[in-house]
Amino acid sequence: MNRELVFFIFGGTGDLARRKLYPVLQNLYRKGKLRGLRAVYALGRNVDRIEEYVRSLEGDFAKLIRPFEFDVSRRESYDRLGAEISGMGGAELILYLALPPQLFETTILHLGSLMRKFSNPRKIVVEKPFGFDLSSARRLNFQLKRYFTEREIYRIDHFLGKVPIQNILSVRFSNYVFEGIWNKNFIDNIQISALEDIGLEGRASYYDRVGALRDMVQNHLLQILSFLAMEPPAVMEAERVRDEKVKVLSSIRHLSESDIDRYAVRGRYRGYLEELGRESNTETYAAVKLFIDNFRWEGVPFYLRTGKRLKRKVTQAVVVFKEVPGNFGRLLGCVPEQNKLVFEIAPSNRVMFFFEMAPPEGFLSCPVEREMELELAPEGLPEAYETLLEDIAEGNQTLFIREDEAELAWEVVQPIIDRWSQEGDIPEYEPGSWGPKEAEELIGRDGRSWIVV
Repeated sequence: MNRELVFFIFGGTGDLARRKLYPVLQNLYRKGKLRGLRAVYALGRNVDRIEEYVRSLEGDFAKLIRPFEFDVSRRESYDRLGAEISGMGGAELILYLALPPQLFETTILHLGSLMRKFSNPRKIVVEKPFGFDLSSARRLNFQLKRYFTEREIYRIDHFLGKVPIQNILSVRFSNYVFEGIWNKNFIDNIQISALEDIGLEGRASYYDRVGALRDMVQNHLLQILSFLAMEPPAVMEAERVRDEKVKVLSSIRHLSESDIDRYAVRGRYRGYLEELGRESNTETYAAVKLFIDNFRWEGVPFYLRTGKRLKRKVTQAVVVFKEVPGNFGRLLGCVPEQNKLVFEIAPSNRVMFFFEMAPPEGFLSCPVEREMELELAPEGLPEAYETLLEDIAEGNQTLFIREDEAELAWEVVQPIIDRWSQEGDIPEYEPGSWGPKEAEELIGRDGRSWIVV
């Protein structure tokens, strides 16, 4: 990268900036992937915190960080920022909103007005969560499009920077053996689980405002679903990949109010209210069953679930293939286990395939399930933000959310949000369990069970 580049981190004195953004930018800079980087402005109200942090850094990168006192709600802060930008010539400006979501609209309004004074190439990066519901997401998109083109907007979901997520596309589209069976004729169901064994862990004020459905299902899990279900793009470029994801999201069957009671379950771990210290109507567990109404996936259920204070920390996508014909099972005197292809995203990066083989006593005996496992990069994976920040610098939007994609994801969950807002009691589950019994009943009614490898 030969052009000059300047990062502006709004919320630059906050936790995200210090834990993720500065270390990742420093790492990219050390690797020579940001050779055109001219400065990193840390904008915030308490610059003493960032000055102390900068003093802890070593090397040339520390010299690039510019603490800049800034209040996103005050016009004079933008005037001072404009004076700073006016001396930057034609450098590209990357405006990163590492802010609480309630400050997005105000910041975009002032920033957009300021950017009209400059002809510099620019990009604006908006952190998750993108909106609080469908109407706020639409309003935020409208605000962004007043001042920026879609090619300048990077809606970031750090999950998409994880190498295991990208492995889903690699396994699907780099191995021809899977394409012929990646459809309703061979796949029985797909399960996507993002389970945590921790509770609020210092995120009480944020988490209680959003809950499990908004925090994980609306973004992370629907993104994994779209990677698993999308058609092969004509070419592997950003717009074509995002076109195919949009087709998937637009094909998800919308749930009626009566459907929600059968296809969506929420729960809350026992002790949550005591930990929170007040009354709340927030769920810490959500499970939904979705259908994609297109030729490839008609009739195949996609089960999504997430929760806190569960038995294990694990994030997996499990593709469950259909059972062998009943006549063959009768010949063996048993029903062989269904084949499973498992993408483990956390705590490790593994792809596992489960298949049946004859036991030592011979073919006409009940087969034994065997596992073929490939653990990828066991020494550790690149930080997700490293992939995404490099892509921002290079202008690659493949792993970022497009306007229509963001709104369609909200359309999927909005009926559930509306329904749950009308109800009172939330089923409780024991910490350290797999979640509420209602979630087991949700999948059990279909003659299936949740799978964790």
